[in-house]
Amino acid sequence: MTERSIHEFADKKGTKRRILNAPGALASWEIAAKALPAKKANAIEGALIFVFEEWINGVRLHNDLAVPEGELDKNHKFFAIKRIPIRAYFWYSEIYSDSIIISHYVGKKWRNLRSRDTKRVKANWAKEQVGEMR
Repeated sequence: MTERSIHEFADKKGTKRRILNAPGALASWEIAAKALPAKKANAIEGALIFVFEEWINGVRLHNDLAVPEGELDKNHKFFAIKRIPIRAYFWYSEIYSDSIIISHYVGKKWRNLRSRDTKRVKANWAKEQVGEMR
C-alpha cells in the first residue's frame, strides 16, 4: 500500500477499477476525521485505504464491507463502507465503467440512516446522471 491519505483516492485507478469522489466528499472526510481522536482517525483512514486499494485491484466488496443503505431510485441502491464510527456512502457507477463514486463521509453516532445523508447521496448521484460529476 503506497497511499497515505484518503485524498490520494480522489480519482484513483487500479488494475481493474477506479474510485471517484463526488464534489465535497474529501472535505466531508476531513470533517468526520477531525471529530475523532487522531489515532482513531488514522486507523480508520488506513482501513478505508486498504478496502479501496483491494477493490480497485479486483477484490470484490463483500456484504460485510459494503452494506446496502438506501435507494437512489426504484432500480438503484447506494451503499456504505462502515468503519465505526465512520461511514463512506457510495454507489456503483453505470456511467463510469468499473467505478464507484464516494458521495461523502460521515461520523455516525446514531443508529438509523439520516434523511439528510440520503438526500446528499441522491443529489450527488443526480449530478452524475446529467454529466456534472466530471
